[in-house]
Amino acid sequence: MDVKGNSNTTNMKFHLKRAHADLNLLLVDGVDAGLTSNKTNVLPGNIRMPRSDSCEEACDDPNYITDEVNLTRSLSSSSLESVIVSKQPRIDYTLLKQNSYQAGGQKATQITNCLVYMIAKDNMPYQTVEKIGFQTFVKTLCPLYNIPSRATITRLIEEKYLKLSESIKLQLHKTENLSLTTDIWTDTLNVKSFLGLTCHYIHNDKHKSVALGVTELNDAHTSDNIRIWLLSVIDEWKICLSSIVTIVSDNGANIKKAIRDGFGAKKQLSCFAHTINLIPSKVLEDGQINYVYKKVKSIITYIKKSVIAMDSLRAISNLKLIQSVDTRWNSAHDMLEKFVELSDKIGTILLKFPAAPSMIHAKELQTLIEFIELLKPFKEATKIISGEYYLTASKVIPIISTLRIAINKLEPATEEGNEMKQQLLEQFYFRFKNLEEETILAFCTVLDPRFKLIHFTDAKARFNIQSQLETALNNAVSIAENDETSPTPQFNNNNFWAYHETLMK
Repeated sequence: MDVKGNSNTTNMKFHLKRAHADLNLLLVDGVDAGLTSNKTNVLPGNIRMPRSDSCEEACDDPNYITDEVNLTRSLSSSSLESVIVSKQPRIDYTLLKQNSYQAGGQKATQITNCLVYMIAKDNMPYQTVEKIGFQTFVKTLCPLYNIPSRATITRLIEEKYLKLSESIKLQLHKTENLSLTTDIWTDTLNVKSFLGLTCHYIHNDKHKSVALGVTELNDAHTSDNIRIWLLSVIDEWKICLSSIVTIVSDNGANIKKAIRDGFGAKKQLSCFAHTINLIPSKVLEDGQINYVYKKVKSIITYIKKSVIAMDSLRAISNLKLIQSVDTRWNSAHDMLEKFVELSDKIGTILLKFPAAPSMIHAKELQTLIEFIELLKPFKEATKIISGEYYLTASKVIPIISTLRIAINKLEPATEEGNEMKQQLLEQFYFRFKNLEEETILAFCTVLDPRFKLIHFTDAKARFNIQSQLETALNNAVSIAENDETSPTPQFNNNNFWAYHETLMK
């Protein structure tokens, strides 16, 4: 044991001299000249001198050796000799850390700010701080922290809102170009209508979106009332009318007129996703597919209201039926697609219930399959344009150009399918016949290096946007003439951008 102990001591001395020369340990013949007392000497700065008589014994004592050896500069040079940092923290540091969790302390303030951020960011109820599960979690994670009451959280969030809103108002007032999106919707449960307004702008080279608020509408939804409501919200947030580039809304006649009267006709822009959703909705409402569509909806409604029918479906499939919602984009496509996937199983289930609606027959099923194929490009276009974290205005004209090719390339096998295709094309041209003349969308498309002018099919619109660019930039813009030898555009129904890629080549 002695031999082993001496070996360990020698190795420790060698390590200290080589790797920690700044310790300046005074070792004399294996005995520390400064450690002659048998008592433990506690020094300032959380540095403790070993109680053993020799450095060999101190190095062998695991209670005094740590992985990191540090010295406090405030100690005198004589105290720096033969001292090793202990794992035990200083009393003043421990008390200071404990006090920081009390009300007004640094740590308590930091945690409370994070709690306020969590509730506001995740739209959580103020009652969260009173829930037993949340309190148990916080107390386990940080026992010294006192969770604020619901009233305190409410007050803190209101104070935070006032500070942030003033900062946002200053940003919006100084921003030279910004756009707004607005919409009116109804809370069917309470039968109340609300107007929402969101602002989009660039700040420090970053795209930002801020929800300016939601206003309850108590009067008739006339264009004059909507215009007054919009102007009041804009005035409250100190937004200059001259800095508003465009206001995007749905296709309601009242809200479109309100924007044109209050901000100018050129600043009103219809929501592209809403417009494109109107095309299949119109065909479903007026076309021959309407009869089959209603039969499918009635079957799904019956199954969803019947516990026994739903249990029967769950027993043979993990897939779930989807019910379409008029205000939810692509819901009709998703409903029909899921119904076709489960059609064989649904037919078997309906036979068990005499009161169930009749199942669609084979020809109607084929019509649904072709209609789903016709709706697929519309669904893909809606998904592309509905991005929240990237800008989409420059994609509108290219999407319409590609979508037109997609519909024309599809070849339904049945007469009903060809009639639905013709109805979709008629609605398509009706909704988007003048799209390339929308100045804002045209500018965005031309200035996007991915698209430029290659998707413009209207020669007049292409000439107008070129002239406006030349005037704005005071620099000629060359337009490539259509190459008669260019390859015939192809469309792949599994790749939405195949037509665009062909044009690029």
